[in-house]
Amino acid sequence: MFDWAKFIILAKILFKRLDEESICTAISRFYYGVFGVVRRYLINVEHKYHLAGRGGSIHNDVYDEIKDSNDSTLKEISKIFHKLRIARNEADYDSNLDAEHFKKFFRNNKKELIIVFDSLEYLKSNPIY
Repeated sequence: MFDWAKFIILAKILFKRLDEESICTAISRFYYGVFGVVRRYLINVEHKYHLAGRGGSIHNDVYDEIKDSNDSTLKEISKIFHKLRIARNEADYDSNLDAEHFKKFFRNNKKELIIVFDSLEYLKSNPIY
């Protein structure tokens, strides 16, 4: 089974490169790593089967599920998930932003990103994940 968290490992590798393309790709891979792990957890563990579809609003639907969750781990993930989505959209669609903008994002959110990575490992440890 594909391990979405490996996108985060790839993002860390790409971020070490200094070119703009690698840094923008790192942002995107980090976001999709978080998105994939959380979505799989919501479907397999919390039985949110409506998230198994492929609609254009699936990203919003996943975010809404975790930001309104009673689970403190999911609620914590929702904070950085939202920031990552904004950064991913900027990286994918805003050609006026440069690599320094995204490096600053990582610097300013480093602590939260580490917490989220640990939280994702916790979610993945569930036997039915």
